[in-house]
Amino acid sequence: MTNVTNSCVFRSTVFQIKIGFLFVFLHCCYLHTSAQFLGFYINNESDRASFRFELINNLIVVPVVINDTNKLNFILDTGVRATILTDNTVTNFDLTNCRPVHIVGAGIINEVEAFVVSCTIFSLHGISSPGLSLVVLKEDYLHLQNHLGIPIHGILGYDFFSQFVVKIDYEGKIITVIRSDIFKPKKSYKENDIDIILGRPYINTEVVQHNGSVLNAKLLIDTGASHAIMLETDSDSAISIPENKIETIVGWGLGGELTGELSRIDSLYISGFSFHDVLCTFTSAYSQTLIDKIPDRKGSLGGELLGKFTIVLDYKNKKAYFRKNAGIKREFVYNMSGIDLIATGTNFKLFKVIHIIPGSPAALAGVKNGDLILGINGQMVTEMSIQEVNGFFRTRPKNRIKLLILRDHSLENISFRLKRLV
Repeated sequence: MTNVTNSCVFRSTVFQIKIGFLFVFLHCCYLHTSAQFLGFYINNESDRASFRFELINNLIVVPVVINDTNKLNFILDTGVRATILTDNTVTNFDLTNCRPVHIVGAGIINEVEAFVVSCTIFSLHGISSPGLSLVVLKEDYLHLQNHLGIPIHGILGYDFFSQFVVKIDYEGKIITVIRSDIFKPKKSYKENDIDIILGRPYINTEVVQHNGSVLNAKLLIDTGASHAIMLETDSDSAISIPENKIETIVGWGLGGELTGELSRIDSLYISGFSFHDVLCTFTSAYSQTLIDKIPDRKGSLGGELLGKFTIVLDYKNKKAYFRKNAGIKREFVYNMSGIDLIATGTNFKLFKVIHIIPGSPAALAGVKNGDLILGINGQMVTEMSIQEVNGFFRTRPKNRIKLLILRDHSLENISFRLKRLV
């Protein structure tokens, strides 16, 4: 940890890609910049504005425009303080005279360079900010696009959520922002108190563990995480990891792999709703590096669970409202192949194996790191998204998977049956 005045210490959080692995990216703390943040406002002479988003691996991807010219994709993330530009190749900001900041966090061996770019014009559909400060990474260290299969340029968080009441309709894939002074919650929503701590929303939940013990857990509502629930094992000695677990890579930081376990909890109670046999990530990989450690914080709720609702977040009044959608009864399904992929190549249509869970069906069948998947069950993957490819691995136990693999310039056919790993 550094005490340099011009340093921005990032907290590392994890999001669980839908196929089952965790990728660590960095959530920035509040930047005390000299530039004035003029705030977002609704620019359509109305009291609200709506726009569509893409839901990829349980993550919300929104279209933004910077300085009225650059059309970019940002992840909308309640776990972020500053707005982060991860890929400067499109905007090409001249960083020569910008204030440098230093990044530290889980998995980072050396400090990573970034810069503060002040007074940018930042717009979403119907919403604008004439004076937003961006943290711009010197290089695209995170490569978010390879995990989501589309170009990703940055992360947007507290700067946005603090300005409005924000309604996230996961099923309809629509975000609506409403002026807080005119917002009135509908009776169809269940109201909850939340805490806004250092710009991030926390909610109290009840977790019933595999051994029957009950854990009262303050969890971060984290739209930038795609897991269902994550428990930080070093936050409470009462957190118990089941014997039936997968020891695997739970994340990739800027400095390399982060390890942990994936298993299930018996039940989760939140906002008057109950969930059972919930997939849970257990890790201490990043919580030890948090500078904003919350004494009673136990972990986070991510998109796999949040996506079962329409959620309204009212930061100013410290309220969250939940209304169930059609996904409320869907079970929590984990990747049953053991394969973790990234999307590479032109238009992200080349799918590369980057990790195999030991003892999984794919591992036993001979799939190896570095293999390129060209076809699945007789279909070529050139027209598929990474979500569609991963979807084959989340169907049903005993379903047969036939892969066409390119390895060392040779084609191979590999077959296995899916198996529930946890």
